[in-house]
Amino acid sequence: MSSFKPQTGTPYLVWCPSRGATKEDGRRILAYCPGYAVERWAEWDDASSADYTIVGGTPLEVLVAEEAMGAVEQRFVVSGESVPQYRAKEVKG
Repeated sequence: MSSFKPQTGTPYLVWCPSRGATKEDGRRILAYCPGYAVERWAEWDDASSADYTIVGGTPLEVLVAEEAMGAVEQRFVVSGESVPQYRAKEVKG
């Protein structure tokens, strides 16, 4: 994932109660489904804190709901892993 703001999708609110957040504190994420909204939130959360705790191996329980009056809240555990990437470039001369 390379961007935090897709152009289309359903607006969801994602928040982390274990960090003291409530639905009113939720981050608005456009996504095609609740699970993808949570994944995008995790990417944003790791990048914004620069601690990368989720991708570093610490799962986190979060709540997600469509941004609509009376929307049902769903509970997800989000986790990640770092994947090494290597590049080789020939040096000429």
